[in-house]
Amino acid sequence: MDFLNEFGKRFSSVARSVTEKSKEGAEVTRLNGELRAAEAALEQLFARFGRLCYGGGGGEEAEALAVRIRAAELQVKELTEKRDAAREYKRCLSCGAVFPREAKFCSACGKRLPDEAPKPEPVAVGEYCPGCGALRENGEPRCPVCGAYYDVEPDAPDETAPEAPAPAPGLDVEEPNDAIE
Repeated sequence: MDFLNEFGKRFSSVARSVTEKSKEGAEVTRLNGELRAAEAALEQLFARFGRLCYGGGGGEEAEALAVRIRAAELQVKELTEKRDAAREYKRCLSCGAVFPREAKFCSACGKRLPDEAPKPEPVAVGEYCPGCGALRENGEPRCPVCGAYYDVEPDAPDETAPEAPAPAPGLDVEEPNDAIE
């Protein structure tokens, strides 16, 4: 009977391991799909930027496109790091080669690999300028490219001079005499 109990435990352990690996595989597949879509979007942005520059355009539209390209590059980088973490891989900080988590040195450049993969910096998704599409950085209230406010425009300060307070009742106030005597 002990043989059957031991066999049942091992079978359950293997089944759990297979289930976990399938979930990891599904996550990696999902991240690969998102990464391919983000890379395709980045390629389209680069192509649009190239056509704009080749056609003699530029200016504000090129700056706005450059900002969107930087945001897309950050998104690709973040998705790549998430995929590497899901696959339990780490990258060499010097050359970018990918290795299993257990590796200590890069076989491509010889540098020591980090013990723990660096955590990706969060990318602000959806915080773009309504005017030109520039990415909002550091919580600034205005767009550095076009000057538009990211949020609702704050009330403009009142430029009219404040009125002088009225004198208290019963006090005689003399008006200044501007005439020179």
